[in-house]
This record gives sequence, structure tokens and C-alpha cells, in this order.
Amino acid sequence: MGLFINNSDHPDVYKNKQNPQASNQVISRQDFLSQLIYEQQKANTTLKKTLSELGMQSQHQEETHLNQWNHVGNQLNDLQSRLERYEDANHNLAIQLNKQLELQKEISKKMTKQEEIQGGVLQRLDNQEALMDKISRQINHIRSILFERTNYLATKIDDGYKITSSYVYKLMTGSDQPLTFFVMNKKQEENQINSD
Repeated sequence: MGLFINNSDHPDVYKNKQNPQASNQVISRQDFLSQLIYEQQKANTTLKKTLSELGMQSQHQEETHLNQWNHVGNQLNDLQSRLERYEDANHNLAIQLNKQLELQKEISKKMTKQEEIQGGVLQRLDNQEALMDKISRQINHIRSILFERTNYLATKIDDGYKITSSYVYKLMTGSDQPLTFFVMNKKQEENQINSD
């Protein structure tokens, strides 16, 4: 209990305007339990304050970690969406590559078939050329035979004409001169052929 000063009845009692030089209390009685409770309350207050600060720090760190985890989660979602887009693009690219390979195989088959056709055409052209050469040789042979036969027949016809004309002339005139003339002409022609 503190010091009571009755200002209304005794205002000057226990009042000193000067600072005391020494303690006027000789004996003091201490209650260790009260002191312990006071110290405990003080420690509890400090602990409560510290726990409150720790709670605030923990809440702040939790909010910071939550924001960081949300940011990491957003980044992971973005990465997952990118990976899905990349997978779709790779799938489409694989489909296009397969189509390209099939098209190349088809073109290769067509080229092989075209080469076979061209080989057949070249073979036919070679056969046609050989056949044309054979026909040309046969035509030349026939031409030479026709020329020889025509020349031979023309000579025979000419000889026959001369003999017939001399015979008719002899019948009409009774002279042998044209026949002699014919024989002389024939000898001159043979001599001319031999000299050539």
C-alpha cells in the first residue's frame, strides 16, 4: 500500500521540498512471491510481445512464401502450357514429316515406274531404229534389184525393138542394111561400156 497524504486536513504532513539525502527506511520487508509473480508477469509480457512479433513475422513470412509459391505455381502452369504447345507442335510436325515421307515414297515409286516406262520406250526406239535400218537396207536392195531389172528389161526391149524394126524393114524393103547397122551400133555400145 502506498503513502496516503491527506491534502484537505493535513497538507504539510510528510511533505518535504528538498530531496532527501539518504533513505529514511531502515528495514524493508520483501515478499518474494509477489516479486516472483511480478517478474513472471514481466517475463510473460515480454514473451507475449515476442510471441506476437514472432506471429506477425511468421504471418508475414507465410504471406511471402504463399506469394512466392503462387508465383512458382503460375510459372509452372506457364511452363506446362508451353510444354503442351510444344508437344502439340511436335505432334503436328511428326504428322507432317510422316506425310512428307509417304509423299517421297510415292514420288520414288512413280519415278521408278517412269524410269521403267522410259527404259521400255528406249528399247522400243532401239528396236524401231533397228527395224528402220533393216527396212532401209531392204528398200535399197529392192531399189538396186529394180534398177538392174529395169536396165536389163530396157536393154532387152531396145534390142527387141531394133531386131523387130530391122525385120519389119527387111520385110518391107528386102534390104539387110539396117540389121548390119544395128549390129555395128551394138558393137560400138559394148566397146564404149568396156572403155568406161
